[in-house]
Amino acid sequence: MSAGHRLRVVLLLWKPRIESDPGDVTTAGWPHVLQVQLSDDATRWEPPGVVVRPGEQVTAAAARVATALGIELPNLRRVLALDERPAMPGAPAEFVLVMDGGWCTDADLVEAPACLCVHDRDCRHRRRWATAEEACATDAALAVGLGAAVGIAPALVVDRAGGGDVISEG
Repeated sequence: MSAGHRLRVVLLLWKPRIESDPGDVTTAGWPHVLQVQLSDDATRWEPPGVVVRPGEQVTAAAARVATALGIELPNLRRVLALDERPAMPGAPAEFVLVMDGGWCTDADLVEAPACLCVHDRDCRHRRRWATAEEACATDAALAVGLGAAVGIAPALVVDRAGGGDVISEG
């Protein structure tokens, strides 16, 4: 990671349209994606995530997100996509790892009394299941990660230097 960048882990959690056949995206359609909204920013919905603390393993950071949501991560901790995001006003540039949180349902999620979801501080947030089309419309890394999670495509890297092209890791 270069100077001036921070590493953020985003947990991709999805709810299949047909719970008994979670991989069926051909007849049932794309799954829904869990998003959170912080109480101090009512305009932005995003997948749950945390900034990795100095010296912390990426898998430990992903586990923090899962704990805040009341779920257990799958045994296979996969990175589905990697995205480098440029600095924005008030926020440094980021390397974002989209990690597989697996599929779950409304009953699997619990409301944590104080969560450390996005900004690594106590916050309250709302949750929603967004359609894949809505959740991925402005987030290429999430779209790539969702495709990899449901087995449509291998995990890929989103390349912003090339104008947003997606390149294969394999």
